[in-house]
Amino acid sequence: MKALLSGHNTKYEWLKLNVFIRWDASTKKHIVVAFDPKPHIQKLLIDHLVDTIHSEDPHSIYVPLAQLAVHLQEDAVWRIRDAVRDVEKSRTARYDTQIYPDKLRLSHVSDLARHTFHVSETLDLTAQTLRSMIEYHNRFADRPATPPAAEDVDDDGTGSRSIRTTHQQQQAHDRLRCFQEAIQALRLRSIANKDRLNNEIRYSFNLITQNISNRSNDIHQAVKSDSSVMKTVALASAAFIPMTFVATLFGTQFFLYRADDGSWNMSDKFWIFFATGIPFTSLVAFLSYSYHRREVFGRPLVSLRQNRDSDCVSLKIIEP
Repeated sequence: MKALLSGHNTKYEWLKLNVFIRWDASTKKHIVVAFDPKPHIQKLLIDHLVDTIHSEDPHSIYVPLAQLAVHLQEDAVWRIRDAVRDVEKSRTARYDTQIYPDKLRLSHVSDLARHTFHVSETLDLTAQTLRSMIEYHNRFADRPATPPAAEDVDDDGTGSRSIRTTHQQQQAHDRLRCFQEAIQALRLRSIANKDRLNNEIRYSFNLITQNISNRSNDIHQAVKSDSSVMKTVALASAAFIPMTFVATLFGTQFFLYRADDGSWNMSDKFWIFFATGIPFTSLVAFLSYSYHRREVFGRPLVSLRQNRDSDCVSLKIIEP
């Protein structure tokens, strides 16, 4: 069994309740051997078994052991429940503020979920053990009746000792069934703890998604503002591009202004300007187009092909 330590939501301990039982029919005594119990488990075993060591019913020892198992499992389940409730009550302080997703302590909630899985596992094992106890007890109680032994017959010859033994067996059976129902109820409580933790995890992820969405919206607004500024700069630059082209063209050596007579002379080699400018402009445009096409279309393509004769889907990477 696994239980959180008192006052801690992260530290835990494993409790073992491994016992070997033998009933001596001649002395009407039970011999109980516990393997490596913790000190407080050892004390609980002594307190629960001290009154049932001497018994005429060989199965009466099952009752205090089952009662101890239910007590330990109940303590483990409710400690998990208290930890889950602490998480739920601290939700406002942790989530409803402007904090980063890594501050949500999701690892702590995941650890609690892991502890809940282990508690549920031990509850299933306890329920299976109780079923085996009850089945073996029923098999023993349904054995063919035998006449009472000489030592079981009272002075009146009624065999009241055997009657008392049968009553003890029925009482032990009823209590074992009661403990079985208690374990089933604790198992349902453990399932509820697990569902509540899953709800907290989903809530946390929803908040993370909402936080990321808000940050993305802020980034989008910032980019939009920057785009407006860049658009204004681009429009202002575009207004001066024609005048810049004219000034650059007339600033070349193909045009000569004579200040003495105010005349303009154009060189007969002006065609060189177009013969060199047009090819270079075309080359730059071609290189820019090739680079951007490689960025867009140069990524590997993934092809999903489904076999018509089966439900298998093949994954194939197509290189450009």
